Amino acid sequence: MNTPLTRREALKTGLIFSSAFLTAGWQSRAHAAGPRTDFGKKGLHFLAVGDYGTGKDAQKKVAARMNEFAGKLDAPLTSVLALGDNFYNKLDEARFERDFEKMYSKEHLGCPFYACLGNHDYGPKYDSKQGPAKADMQLEYARKNPTSRWKMPAKWYAVEFPNPATPLVKIIYLDGNFFEGAMTPQEKLDQKRWLEAELKTGSRAKWTWVVSHYPMFSDDKKRQDSKTIIKNWGAQFQANPISLYLSGHDHNLQHLQVKDYQPSFLVSGGGGASTYELTPSERGFSKQVFGFNHIHVTDERITVQLVDVDGNCMHAFEREHSGKVRVL
Repeated sequence: MNTPLTRREALKTGLIFSSAFLTAGWQSRAHAAGPRTDFGKKGLHFLAVGDYGTGKDAQKKVAARMNEFAGKLDAPLTSVLALGDNFYNKLDEARFERDFEKMYSKEHLGCPFYACLGNHDYGPKYDSKQGPAKADMQLEYARKNPTSRWKMPAKWYAVEFPNPATPLVKIIYLDGNFFEGAMTPQEKLDQKRWLEAELKTGSRAKWTWVVSHYPMFSDDKKRQDSKTIIKNWGAQFQANPISLYLSGHDHNLQHLQVKDYQPSFLVSGGGGASTYELTPSERGFSKQVFGFNHIHVTDERITVQLVDVDGNCMHAFEREHSGKVRVL
């Protein structure tokens, strides 16, 4: 288990936090703040959301707020990063239209949704005893509907934005479903080898992010840090210049900084499923709330905002190439 980052240690490693960030005071703002939407029409805009696929009112409200927020941005979205648990309960063909295509308005969310698989996207341990077919259905839908916004080229893959010719951001998608009945032993080995090769090959992109359903570190009251994810990927996150790790699984919003690890860790599991309690720590910000993340990236910096379902910016920070993080 990694120890929390003290203020002195943070300063030594180039991470800059306000004193409030390292106290419980950052867990809740006295006055809600409106999110920033004007970035000088430079850079790329992303939204990230996980644990959304319920088809119920909370998902609808978050989806509507995402559309409204995206409409206020000074440039169109580049992509939505879909962080898993895309479809709870039984999945059939009709749900793609009802709970994805129509759920997320093309008005301002007309960009590709690049998705990973969560535990509820598998079976039979989770949901409806569909077995691996549930994950396969999502992969197949992407294959058969190339004009759809739904993008899932494989269980693990990499994509560069705005394009492979002149990339600014490289995003590596991983399947963190190591439990019995999800990935096969061969798939686990293949993904491990692929990740090592992908990180060794590098990219011309200035930034590298990683997306998976499961948090590596979390202040979730019940689940806490994932020993399985740390065991499988921790060394890579310590050794490589990964700036963001985005995940869902825990139904809340978090931003953590962990000693000896390169990335800023974001949990964005507030997309529509019932929220989970937290035990806030000095590692960062966390709140039990529905919502999503906004990420703006330029050559110089990343700006991240945690936005709740009411449209309030609860927490925001900037990150530079050097790894320096400044809470806004």
